[in-house]
Amino acid sequence: MNAPKILILKFSALGDVVHTLPIAATIRKSLPHAQIVWMVEERFQDLLRDNPDVDEIIPIRTKVWRKNWNRKTLDEVLSTIRTLRQHQFDLVLDLHGLLKSGIIAKLSGAPTRIGFHRKNCKEKINSLFTNKKGPYMAGGLHVVDMYLTLLQTALGKIEETKKFPLQVPNEMDEKMALYFSQNPELTQKPIIGINPGAGFESKQWPLNRFAELADLISEKLNHSIMLTWGPGEEFKVEQISAQMKQKCWIAPPTSILESIALYKQMALLVSCDSGPLHLAAASDIPTVSIFGPTDPVRNGAYGTDHEVVYKMLSCSFCWKKTCPLGTKECMQQVSVDEVFQAVKDHQQIKNK
Repeated sequence: MNAPKILILKFSALGDVVHTLPIAATIRKSLPHAQIVWMVEERFQDLLRDNPDVDEIIPIRTKVWRKNWNRKTLDEVLSTIRTLRQHQFDLVLDLHGLLKSGIIAKLSGAPTRIGFHRKNCKEKINSLFTNKKGPYMAGGLHVVDMYLTLLQTALGKIEETKKFPLQVPNEMDEKMALYFSQNPELTQKPIIGINPGAGFESKQWPLNRFAELADLISEKLNHSIMLTWGPGEEFKVEQISAQMKQKCWIAPPTSILESIALYKQMALLVSCDSGPLHLAAASDIPTVSIFGPTDPVRNGAYGTDHEVVYKMLSCSFCWKKTCPLGTKECMQQVSVDEVFQAVKDHQQIKNK
């Protein structure tokens, strides 16, 4: 397989796609002539824009398909299946471990379908659709390293390349540069970003605590505060701003790539477990993160220069979208002072 056709299955979410970037980089390094194709949800395909390690992107719209099941949707699904078949892939990497990814792996027609050990699959039925399994991986391993271990199952000896190429077009850098030039007071001090959003409710830290934290950072550390937000989250930053005593700035609306250009102007980003946290980490922006139902060892910001604040409880890392106890105790027990101290410690180390 000197020049194999390889299909990567990692559809979403934003942070998960970011964590998969080293897979394409490692394949390219290990098999420079391979044709690498990535199937991804349409709304995240910009993350792969101009990626030197990806030859082709196949966008899909599984959420749209599920919500709008009709003749047009069926035609779109069938067209996607035909596209898969026409490629005649040699190998498919299922990096989800879900029923839907297993079915797509099978429909691709690839003779070699690599998947997780049954015990590592999110939906164990997935293992029925793959014919080459990775080893069982116990806890304590970051998901990036899990993916690379699975890739080793597929390719044998590989040269790991832990790169996160995120290409931001010049016009987006210029757009953000214009925004900062129009807000000179913001740039008079180092900027710390606060991103209060989270992928699901149980990962959310209380908004009033973000407001208290922002005031402390602004007053005690003499930094500018920028509140960042994604689709459907503007009300969160508006609530935080309304509760703050110190001045802050609410970020302008941004696309995924524009948000990266925005983060690059920051000294630090404070966030829950969210896509923006992982975008910042992949762009070498330091972070302080707040974790509760998800495990920071497995899903935290990857690399160095990142601090995490969390409480180890008997119910920690349940991975539930809604707290089974109804208390969100793992997030509630994280205090403003603890997060502020993590930010303060980072800034003191940086200033030494």
